Amino acid sequence: MPAAKRKVVVSLDTYLSILAVVSSFCAIGITFYQAYLQRTQQYASVMPVLDSYHTGHFDDGTFGSAMTITNLGLGPAFIDSVAYYYRQKRYDNIYDIIDVALTENKMVDTTLLFSDLWKDKVLPQGEKLYVYQTTNRKTVPLFSRRIAQQMRFVIYYRSVYGERWVLDSQNKDGRNRKLN
Repeated sequence: MPAAKRKVVVSLDTYLSILAVVSSFCAIGITFYQAYLQRTQQYASVMPVLDSYHTGHFDDGTFGSAMTITNLGLGPAFIDSVAYYYRQKRYDNIYDIIDVALTENKMVDTTLLFSDLWKDKVLPQGEKLYVYQTTNRKTVPLFSRRIAQQMRFVIYYRSVYGERWVLDSQNKDGRNRKLN
């Protein structure tokens, strides 16, 4: 005699229970995805973006020469380290580069202003820092042509959350590169 087959009867309660379990797993997945999106948005909301450029005119409209570093991002940039190069030789600070360039060319500039970067310096959002700035008509061509083109600086910086980037003033493939 053949074995009797038992009929499985699935009630409405069983269907509802399975649907509730599936819905719970979907809700948990959506919650994790929303947390991921919030975290990504939180990191982006404080991301610093440093940029550097040479300018021949200042904000007040005066003529001159200046190398500028600006934080165009949405949060502060914490400087970890800075390396200055002039003609492929490394210098400890911007003053040494300017001193060498002016001495080589037997020039003196009394209008010259400069600002250095150092470890743990903070560049707030929207901050513009003139690495050097001059309005001396005799030295402007020197700074505009020779120094600006032969100077390179590499700045390692981080965000509030510890994300790290590097700005290389002569890297043509993307001046800001994320490190981690």
